[in-house]
Amino acid sequence: MKQTGYRQLKKMRLHFMGIGGSGLSAVAQMALQAGATVSGCDQASSATTEMLSKLGIPIEIGHSPEHLAAADALIYVPAAVAFNPNNPELLAAREKGLPVMTWQEMLGQWLDGYCLLSVSGVHGKGTTTAMLALALVDAGLDPTCEIGAVVPRFGANYRIGQSSYFVNEADEFNNNFWNYHPRLAIVTSVEFEHPEFFADYGEYLASFEHFVRGMDLSGDWPFPPTLILNAGSPGCLELRERIKDWPGRILTYAVEEDQPIEADFVAHELRLDGKTSFSVQTKQFTSGLEGRRISLKLPGAHNVENALAALIAATCAGVAPETAIAAVEGFGGTRRRFEMRNEEPLTLAGKTRDVLLVDDYAHHPTAIARTLNAARRRYPGRRLVAVYQPHMYSRTKTFFEQFLTAFDEADAVVIVDIYPGREHDTGLVHARELVAAMREQPSFTQSGVPVVHGGSVAETATWLREHLRDGDLALIMGAGDIYRATEELLSETTRN
Repeated sequence: MKQTGYRQLKKMRLHFMGIGGSGLSAVAQMALQAGATVSGCDQASSATTEMLSKLGIPIEIGHSPEHLAAADALIYVPAAVAFNPNNPELLAAREKGLPVMTWQEMLGQWLDGYCLLSVSGVHGKGTTTAMLALALVDAGLDPTCEIGAVVPRFGANYRIGQSSYFVNEADEFNNNFWNYHPRLAIVTSVEFEHPEFFADYGEYLASFEHFVRGMDLSGDWPFPPTLILNAGSPGCLELRERIKDWPGRILTYAVEEDQPIEADFVAHELRLDGKTSFSVQTKQFTSGLEGRRISLKLPGAHNVENALAALIAATCAGVAPETAIAAVEGFGGTRRRFEMRNEEPLTLAGKTRDVLLVDDYAHHPTAIARTLNAARRRYPGRRLVAVYQPHMYSRTKTFFEQFLTAFDEADAVVIVDIYPGREHDTGLVHARELVAAMREQPSFTQSGVPVVHGGSVAETATWLREHLRDGDLALIMGAGDIYRATEELLSETTRN
């Protein structure tokens, strides 16, 4: 495939396959703003496809070669091909000789000539990217940004800037982040993920090494090649060992809770109950952050990690510490990252109840446990009802044992049917099996905490409507369409 850069693409008629995806939808909107003619399709409708339709982008549900009738190029999400390697649109585009590329390949070509700051890692990418992007915006650096979740201040999951700075969220699935060559990169965490693509942890770790070794070492930018690693992640420490010969600057950060920890930047004196705050210690590096006391709107030690990483990256890029801190302290989150959907009296089954509703994207066992812990500490007096929609059969099977203990902080657990994502149901595992195994865990048998199978999203919403009570915090988690259950719960109050 020949290189088709920004100048060519923005004049073309681009068809985006899988346009409901968070990254693809951002790039599609950026292409539209740049002047390209944009159309799209996806396997099913969603909040994202509905939003894009309102922007005037023609959206088709399903896949068909007919969608390419007026297209000059096909841009696709890797998940669509993983789900069906013989996707009819993909085959038809290749037969017609159209340029065909993933949205990550397209974005990588568009990034030529930019000073790129990328955020990668298993957990916290979206939040950290948003914090970093806002710090650069507030510093007047006017970056272009691509983020995996809607940032309320932008009103979208992207931003078009006029400078040479670009901030993006770099995802490792399908080795997608190999398309990016950042001058500065954050790795928030490394632990095995995407078992549907990576054979094992060794291959997964090697993918991160390849990404780091592809960073921009020769660009003429105001700061040196910089890699920022989370020293609290064992996988990040393994990555550091593998790149000892890498010539760029490596900085480490960590959150110190119970035991002292060695890192260039340490968040210590944490306050996590009710409000979230921390102080910054530094070692052999002057950034203007040392000694600062920082407060966050978002709960949890994991968001302290995210904030610290964003602060380090922003100051490395030349943002004044005061500006970076103000941006991080004012950040209220992105969509579906501990997003508070309801704090008002809620009408459920005809009765008004004091129920908090929080939506969160957590779908890996580690993220679930950390999110529940954050909710417990932020709202200690409430009954914590954890609602989780497992994401993909392979992930559920691979991390089955870890899921059994991920919900220990909850007072009630509802497991929804598995969201297939880019996979087919071959009978590998069912949500009922996870429920049955969780019920056998001592943490549940001894405490009497109920674990129920919620069924479909609609059935789960019905269960919640009937069983939520005054004082509950319902934490609704998953990377699929579980957010629709929240919409169902809110709709009754809206009607009344």
